[in-house]
Amino acid sequence: MNILHLDSSITGENSASRALSAAIVRKLADGSEVMLKTDESGGSMSVISGRSSFKLQCLPQADFPELSAGSLSHIFRMDSTALKALIEKTQFAISTEETRYYLNGIYLHTHETGGELKLRAVATDGHRLARAEVEAPAGSEGMPGIIIPRKTVSELQKLVDDPDVAVTVELSETKIRFTIGSVILTSKLIDGTFPDYQRVIPTGNDKRLTIDRQSFAAAVDRVSTISSERGRAVKLSIANGQLTLTVNNPDSGSAT
Repeated sequence: MNILHLDSSITGENSASRALSAAIVRKLADGSEVMLKTDESGGSMSVISGRSSFKLQCLPQADFPELSAGSLSHIFRMDSTALKALIEKTQFAISTEETRYYLNGIYLHTHETGGELKLRAVATDGHRLARAEVEAPAGSEGMPGIIIPRKTVSELQKLVDDPDVAVTVELSETKIRFTIGSVILTSKLIDGTFPDYQRVIPTGNDKRLTIDRQSFAAAVDRVSTISSERGRAVKLSIANGQLTLTVNNPDSGSAT
């Protein structure tokens, strides 16, 4: 029989929503002592705190998936702020369409631009494409192009909030491991081929518009108030030195 004592204040809202035992602990009073006790066979676990007692069924230990990273061919370190920027600038474009599984993540690879090697992140859902890059860290040279799953990206984003923490990245063609402080996140990679995104990015553009970001964002936010969820399109037109934003929604009206 194994007994483990915990303080209920150490459990977080995110972890509590993903496991029954954590959900039970979350509903206990802050600071109360929690005892986890498994029987000799390992088939059940008791969660005991004060006058509350729960008995939960357990799965065999052998059923837990093998998560050892194995041999990782590349290793490099980067600032958490740089990794966070790559995620935040591309995450919104990750596809949620399961049939095109190879788009359900962020494509991470190195790319030479202007004689400099960059670490580039790309995501697309077939309608929009987001690309961001930072200076390639030492050790990332020659790394394979990999697709980090959407769920891994979501968890990773929660771990890189501290700007003073360095992130160690180890990867191969099938797995990736992030070490952030005392936390180690290991994940399988999406087994698929990311499309040649360079082909869909227009080149030779002879028109360039520079506009104040805050003014543009505020204008888009105002006119999109009446847009529908199905078609959140904002039409841009330029004439006489002015940029006009228009939204038409048959169900509610229009905005300019």
